[in-house]
Amino acid sequence: MTAEPPASTDSTQPPRPPGVASLSGRLLVLTIAFTMLSAVLIYLPAMSRFRISYFESRIELADQAALALLAAPNGMVSAELEDELLRNVGGKLVAMRRKESNALILSDRQELPMLGKPVDLSTQQWWEGIMNAVMVMTSPANDYVRVLGPSPRDPQTRIEVVLPTAPLSDALRDFSWQVLWVALIISVITGALVYLSLQWLLVRPIRRLIVSIVGFHAAPEDARQIIRPTQRRDEIGMAERELQMMQQDLRQALTQRARLAQLGIAVSKISHDLRNMLASAQLVSDRLATSADPTVLQVAPRLVGSIDRAIALCAQTLRYGKAEERAPEPCRIALRDFVDDVAAALGLPDGTGIRWHNAVPENLLLQADSEHLYRVLNNLIRNATQAMPDGGDIRVAAALAENGVVIEVADSGGGLSDAAQTHLFEPFRGGRSGGTGLGLAIARELIRGHGGDLELARTGPLGTTFRIRLPQPAA
Repeated sequence: MTAEPPASTDSTQPPRPPGVASLSGRLLVLTIAFTMLSAVLIYLPAMSRFRISYFESRIELADQAALALLAAPNGMVSAELEDELLRNVGGKLVAMRRKESNALILSDRQELPMLGKPVDLSTQQWWEGIMNAVMVMTSPANDYVRVLGPSPRDPQTRIEVVLPTAPLSDALRDFSWQVLWVALIISVITGALVYLSLQWLLVRPIRRLIVSIVGFHAAPEDARQIIRPTQRRDEIGMAERELQMMQQDLRQALTQRARLAQLGIAVSKISHDLRNMLASAQLVSDRLATSADPTVLQVAPRLVGSIDRAIALCAQTLRYGKAEERAPEPCRIALRDFVDDVAAALGLPDGTGIRWHNAVPENLLLQADSEHLYRVLNNLIRNATQAMPDGGDIRVAAALAENGVVIEVADSGGGLSDAAQTHLFEPFRGGRSGGTGLGLAIARELIRGHGGDLELARTGPLGTTFRIRLPQPAA
């Protein structure tokens, strides 16, 4: 028995949520629900209006029955005619009252129950009509209601009718079912139209955006996954164009990053082999430095210095390419003595016109990784000496600041060019003329590893100042 292979799935296709959980399904349900709610808000006043119209029609029929009673001799009619008139009205009692005469009454001669407050159509409020209509639909079938209203012929004449609630309740229920079906049909039609409109105008374009995003995420190197914007001028069209530009920029950046990674591997291999070659050349140059030949003695220091710089460059390149800087291990450092040790390692003052100034306070202590801070200050001070080949001043100052310590390394050289400032902390772009830029890039990385930052404070014809900000733990 062989197992069936799993069904293939397209990773570029986003999973679709089921039915009602989808955006279009929710819109359809909400549209129907809101349409039904609107129908309910329309239905309640309509039901109240239907009830009042029902009563007004009975008042009009009762007025006609009263006219028949007035036309009869002595205001008396036979029992058969009285029953016929009441059946035509649909009530149990009809009364007409005038100011100048007594009331005329038609009755089916049956005992009526005690009735409550009458329904006066001339003073009925809309909210009372809604409440009374609901009460009629929910009241027992054998209840009665007493209705008062003006005569259609004479507003001064009042007509009173006692009506059973069962016929009115049945009529209201029939009316309610009609409104319900009409509202349901309108809701479905409106919901379908809104659903199709939103599906065409909104949901399908959004799904297209999602497909492009998912496909680009799965294969960013594939140019076919970049969305092709439509000619729409609305927000969807704007989103498509912005997504296309973002995908193009990101694809270009990823391609460049991959090429730089490959180039970095190649440079690391070349630097490794070149460092081995330079090590042999360094041995030869050291021997030349011990020669008694005056010409050799004159050239040897420059040769040794060049080879040392080449070896240092190879070592920095390899270290930066590996990106294996360890995490800082802070310890307590007396900064003034620490700065003097860095300057002494660089041979300052060296007797070539460079004047050394240590302006760090005597009692200033800070928490930092000593090796990392040494490398940072060594790089900054060495750069300062290289910026002043004819001599000048190097000054290191420090002060406590809010939540940390600020250290400044300043020189009196000619300053940095605009191009050097633009790419100051970018590796292999070079900070100063002839530099690689690796030193400042590594120095900033080390300081940021402490949670601080290294920045160019100022530069110009009067000199350059770098500022180090190091946060300190609370005492």
